[in-house]
Amino acid sequence: MQKVLLGLLLLLAGSTFAQRKSSIDLAAIRNMRLHLNGLNVSVFHHFSEKLVAGVEMNRFFPSQKTVGTETIHQSAWDFDYNMHYLITVHKGLKAYPILGFSHSSEKEHIKELNENVYQRFWSANTGVGLLLETGRVSPHIEYLFTWGKMNQQFVLVGMSYEIDW
Repeated sequence: MQKVLLGLLLLLAGSTFAQRKSSIDLAAIRNMRLHLNGLNVSVFHHFSEKLVAGVEMNRFFPSQKTVGTETIHQSAWDFDYNMHYLITVHKGLKAYPILGFSHSSEKEHIKELNENVYQRFWSANTGVGLLLETGRVSPHIEYLFTWGKMNQQFVLVGMSYEIDW
């Protein structure tokens, strides 16, 4: 599996100069399983007018919940590599399937015991997004489902800024 992923990354890296366009994204993200809100920062390279791939970092801010008599503070980090294939739906409106993988690190701090519990795992990402091209700045919305040790759902709403090299 690792050799296939490495081969795919090398193939995409080899075509890096086919189009000299990248984008930087900033978005709000919601983890539906943990009920955590966060911030998504990503950088994508546009390999062609349709194929886009990049790395994403999600920081889910601490949230408090009570289980029995214990107070638990939850937070998480996700690092993703995702590919999008842009399909024109209407003038300026594009839909895209999402395919990729992620590594998650979730933390629960149990206040009464002063104890931290960590869970780290890999997942496969699938989903769908909508992008409204309005020039260099474009709003987008995504739904993402991750398959792995823990199946999770995410909703993301943000803005992309395109850079021509």
